[in-house]
Amino acid sequence: MNEIKTKIKLKSILLDWRFQVIILSIFFTVGIISHFSESSYPLMIVLTPYVLLISGIWAIHKCYNKKYVILWILIAYLITFTLEVLGVAYSLVFGPYYYGNVLGPMLFDVPVIIGLNWVIIIFSLVLFSEWLIEKLFKSPIKNFPKVLLSSFIVGLLATFFDYIMEPVAIGLNYWTWKLTSDPFNVPIQNYIAWFSISFIFALTFLMIPEKERIKLGESPHSPWFVVIQLVFFIAMRILIFYN
Repeated sequence: MNEIKTKIKLKSILLDWRFQVIILSIFFTVGIISHFSESSYPLMIVLTPYVLLISGIWAIHKCYNKKYVILWILIAYLITFTLEVLGVAYSLVFGPYYYGNVLGPMLFDVPVIIGLNWVIIIFSLVLFSEWLIEKLFKSPIKNFPKVLLSSFIVGLLATFFDYIMEPVAIGLNYWTWKLTSDPFNVPIQNYIAWFSISFIFALTFLMIPEKERIKLGESPHSPWFVVIQLVFFIAMRILIFYN
């Protein structure tokens, strides 16, 4: 009987999103340290796309029974991936750049994981922005202004995320800008694109009927995907450029 109770308790701990966040945080912390070890750095390069894939699936796995959210994920993936292909091939959307060989298998010279990363960042920030609005405004906001405000917040936060990420991503050979070798000299066009894409897809997500889309209470772990990645890139930025 005690053995059964122990197994049930252990299973409950493993399924607890807070425990999962702690494990993911530890994993990324080890990743930060390992990037600066000559012996473990090659392994980090190999693991990078798989870490993004696993943590990405972890962020959205609660959506499996939300058909409209699944449809949104598929459409957002296909469109953002297509925009990346146009960006690499014709220097459209973000500016002239190309991807390195760090982010895993590529299709049309774009890592297939990139569309998923777009989806997860926007999805996670939408849940966070809704929570933030509820905390900031005691009186309820009408639905459409709330949707616009939430989408605007997502656009700002996603752009800030990219601003922090850019120099590190360039330094780690995720991608390279063609017109400059300065990792801090990123085309303003890139940030405009990040805001616009994030705003539009946040808006479309929030246009899904409220009963049909997932809420933060159903997926409390999701925003942590972006938070942990952000902390990772902040730490890497400090260690690479200011150490």
